[in-house]
Amino acid sequence: MRVLAVGDVHSPRFLEPFLGGLDHLERPDLFLLAGDMVNRGKAYEFRALIDAVHARLGSDFPVVACYGNEEYAEVRKEISSIVSDEVLFLDEASTEVQVGDLKVGIVGTQGSLDKPTNWQKEHLPSIKGAFERRAHRAKSLLKRMRHRVDKRVLLMHYSPCLETCEGEDSRLFAWMGSRKFYNLILSEQPDLVIHGHVHNAIMHQARIGDTVVMNVALPAVGKVTELNLWRPTVRCIC
Repeated sequence: MRVLAVGDVHSPRFLEPFLGGLDHLERPDLFLLAGDMVNRGKAYEFRALIDAVHARLGSDFPVVACYGNEEYAEVRKEISSIVSDEVLFLDEASTEVQVGDLKVGIVGTQGSLDKPTNWQKEHLPSIKGAFERRAHRAKSLLKRMRHRVDKRVLLMHYSPCLETCEGEDSRLFAWMGSRKFYNLILSEQPDLVIHGHVHNAIMHQARIGDTVVMNVALPAVGKVTELNLWRPTVRCIC
């Protein structure tokens, strides 16, 4: 099963390397978008991204996305309406995708931080409660699909572990990810976790128990991440 995954294009900021990377890829079975695909709430930029994907790779495969912190809450409906027929957004929600004889369950969430940023504290006074609810919701969705699907994927924006943040100042992890998600992954053991958000990481793959965790942030990886999944090994061509 061929999966493409990317986050943090921040279009138009990193649009050119994203477009250049697509030219060297083949049609996937599934394309995952890990949030912050547009810069600072510029909803209209999503159209250019999806048009480019279709022009270079076709449109006969599912594109599934979660939101990042720069897909602001107030523009998410607009983003969804712009690409409503072409991208499935999972905002604390799940879906099931059939690829050949494999049924893949995907849970999508922005994720949580151990500590809200100063901006979040000022503008989103209930954010701590939201961070708690997101972790509980993701665990519940993963647990619910455990016996319904062959493979489970957690698609999120923030990081769930320190390992894929290596290259950043480790003291700043509380503003990059959440131990709550680390613990739920350790408990539920999905087959794959895809995340973005961490731009300066030098380690792009890690494991939490048996779960493979991938940081697919474009500024960190330098290109769209390509995965050949659920063979004897998981291989990152990047």
